[in-house]
Amino acid sequence: MIPLLAGASAIALFVLLLVTTTAPAVAVAGLVGLLLAAVAIAARWRWLATVAACVFLIGYATALWVESGPVGIVPALGFGLLLFFLLEAVDLACRVRGATVDGGVVRSVLGRWIALATGTFGAATLAMALATFFAGAVPAAASPLLAAAGALGSVWVLAAVIRRAV
Repeated sequence: MIPLLAGASAIALFVLLLVTTTAPAVAVAGLVGLLLAAVAIAARWRWLATVAACVFLIGYATALWVESGPVGIVPALGFGLLLFFLLEAVDLACRVRGATVDGGVVRSVLGRWIALATGTFGAATLAMALATFFAGAVPAAASPLLAAAGALGSVWVLAAVIRRAV
């Protein structure tokens, strides 16, 4: 059941690539990513799933570059979450190899994923609302300083999370 979740994530990533642009190079990258993901899921190789995620990411970046349009927050968040779900499902499949996994485990994983997706979309919506509100109030010269402060704060939060995990 868990490999099906990983496969569904890989297929959704491929479809999102095709919806983003019609460039043939992106479609080829998506097919390569899908093939790598299928092998990674079947063989339960984390490293190959990471390679597939990188191929999908390069394909998505290429699609955005080819289209040269504004980046939408919903497709970008969806793409990032699907990458996370693919990698998480392959990792979970590797960790439970040979064990019996019942519906309760799958429901628990799906519940955590839904909570993560909901929280991510909620935080992004709040951030966009705050950014829109403050866009008129902040002078253009201060924008790079605020962006640097935000990036520094993100790195500090990430460092704190990593430090607690160790």
